[in-house]
Amino acid sequence: MKKFLALMLVLLISVSISACVSKESSTSPTSTPSTSTTQQSTSETSGTSSVPSETTATQTQTTTTINKADIINAIEKVEKYGFTVKYSTILEGNTQITSRGGFDYSKGEAFWEIISKSGDFITYSNETVWDDSVYYSALVKQDNEIVQKGEVTSTIEDYFEKVLKGHTEIATPEEFRQWLFKGPDPIRNPLYYVRDLLTNANSVTTIKEGSNYVVTFTFTKEERTSINSVQKVIVTQGTGRLWLQNNLPTKGEIEITRTTSYEGLEESTTTSNARIEFEIAYTYQSPEWVAEVTG
Repeated sequence: MKKFLALMLVLLISVSISACVSKESSTSPTSTPSTSTTQQSTSETSGTSSVPSETTATQTQTTTTINKADIINAIEKVEKYGFTVKYSTILEGNTQITSRGGFDYSKGEAFWEIISKSGDFITYSNETVWDDSVYYSALVKQDNEIVQKGEVTSTIEDYFEKVLKGHTEIATPEEFRQWLFKGPDPIRNPLYYVRDLLTNANSVTTIKEGSNYVVTFTFTKEERTSINSVQKVIVTQGTGRLWLQNNLPTKGEIEITRTTSYEGLEESTTTSNARIEFEIAYTYQSPEWVAEVTG
């Protein structure tokens, strides 16, 4: 059990791509499906389809104005949504992550199905959150051989105490719950990730393509944390493109560059690049395995 709990921590932190699980995150719950289901259902996201293609030259484009505050306000009023995400590192790392999930904020429910490929390792994980409970299952393969698997059902408080406490900046089970539901993470919560990027947007331009509005923006975000009296600085910058309906994103393409450095330490700077593509539908439909887990 201790070995699997350690795996859960590694997966949670490694899959959480948006800088770190920090106190600056918004608040909302998540959940993850069972391993066998993940392999089947990642390509079957209800209400979502493939990543957006480039606008054709034949479409009429009209410049218009949509304030980023209007998009943020619309996001904060969403009661439920489902999503698919594809996350790929650029050049270095050779990491690809696909995820499918959904949130029903009115019921305090969420789920995730995540497949992560890095080198010859593939990890399948499923999670779900409901009431005050968390379910987590994972299966890890190396060269197509299963090297680790397991599952855990726990309360949010116990999950925090046994898995997360002391390893992240999240200080309480309630902060953990808030991060689960509304933490700005591109893999686990793309809608609130968009909200976070727009909050830090430098410029926003909007055009109308047919019946859709397309928003292009640039962003820069700096985060500072203290580790053993050393300041860790993470600067995330890049560009984003959103397809909107009723001020809410239905598709998106985001490219980011993240630079991490430690003040006072020479040659401590590292840089990573990634591309994120996602689709969103404003409905919530959990897979069958969630009902089996939650009863």
